[in-house]
Amino acid sequence: DPLAAAQAALDAGRSDRALELVAQVLRKDPKNARALLLRSTAECLEGNLDRCRKDLDAALERDPELRQGWLNRSALAISDQRYDDALAALARAEALDPANPDNGLNQGAVLLLAGRLEPATEQFRRHLAAAGGGAEAWYLVATNYAFSGYAALAVEHLARAIELDERRRALARTDANFASLAGNRAFQQLMATDSFAPAPGAPQARRVLRTRYAGADSPVLTAVLNTVQLGGGTLDRLIEVTDTWAIVRSDFRIKLAALPDGTTAVELSAPPGAFAEIQWQSRTETFFTSLERELLRLELARGREPKQP
Repeated sequence: DPLAAAQAALDAGRSDRALELVAQVLRKDPKNARALLLRSTAECLEGNLDRCRKDLDAALERDPELRQGWLNRSALAISDQRYDDALAALARAEALDPANPDNGLNQGAVLLLAGRLEPATEQFRRHLAAAGGGAEAWYLVATNYAFSGYAALAVEHLARAIELDERRRALARTDANFASLAGNRAFQQLMATDSFAPAPGAPQARRVLRTRYAGADSPVLTAVLNTVQLGGGTLDRLIEVTDTWAIVRSDFRIKLAALPDGTTAVELSAPPGAFAEIQWQSRTETFFTSLERELLRLELARGREPKQP
């Protein structure tokens, strides 16, 4: 299916390839609405906005039930700061899929850009309810508040997202939507706080190492990363590093915490039922043994005298 291939090309950022594939369809069927919509999207990505708009209008004229077309028309209106037109296009999109939880999110985002906080908040509440109140929904609402400069509301919704899924804190650290909050005290405190508590029945293990944790350059953090990778574990890209603690996510959660006496606590945990008891004991003992060996190797390589337990 050349249209499916064109969509895949767009998803991969290959608008040039998408144009080639769509051209094959339009040569045979110049009024194919799906093909016109895909060509419109590709032209937008190529920066050809006049052709983008022309194809989008033609696609919707031939098939006004193309929901993505109305979403694209809304996006173009937003880029021109025609917020009422954007909302009208989103209303058409909602009529085609009333149960889609993104309806409230999209309309709330436009209302925020238009400076209409109260109706935007109502739309975001609608989105949260329709999306089941999951971490992703709270996070997306937080990004919209942050982007539009509503710091307190952004932090409030981000905090709830993190409460539901702590990985949202890791995502927020590099999310450009939150860049404007870098100097906000409440945001800084949220980013510096690890309030995670293992669920009841979750397997846990802890060991204190006679080495100092002091942020990203700490040998103990390097040792943990090396130990996970050398052991064949899957290393989650969402690694968090602060001046007083770090979290590495693999087959289990690994937290490094600086202690007042200059030592470092290494705390392991996993979801309940993730490991049988004997398997957990074996995995964690192997991990700690390998970690201590790797830390010793790094300290010797740095020319430091390793601390005795």
